[in-house]
Amino acid sequence: MSGLSGRKMTLELMPGRFGEVLARSDIALAMAGTATEQFVGLGKPVVTISGAGPQFTPQFAEAQCRLLGESVIWVEGPEAVGLAMKQVLGDSDRLQDIRKNGLRRMGTAGAADRIAAQLMVAFGGLV
Repeated sequence: MSGLSGRKMTLELMPGRFGEVLARSDIALAMAGTATEQFVGLGKPVVTISGAGPQFTPQFAEAQCRLLGESVIWVEGPEAVGLAMKQVLGDSDRLQDIRKNGLRRMGTAGAADRIAAQLMVAFGGLV
């Protein structure tokens, strides 16, 4: 498969290995909610297109862009995906801003442990 800037690219389907895929990827194409948020939290860009389905509507995509900021690049349709990916991956300043945005929007790793600790304090160890 021909890649960006003439580089070879590989598409691997890896059922059950979502975390590994996130870690190994430089950019995502997503039409999802939580998966997009997880990718943004890693400081990586996401290109998204809204669909006609019941969940990922244009209204949802717009709200997600507001929530996640510049890390999400919303394009009009599939024909615009390649150019959007090429532009963002070729712009090191923008990628740095996206890394910072991900941390600012989603926080650092370990939130579940911190939330559990706060609940233990709030409920006197009854959780």
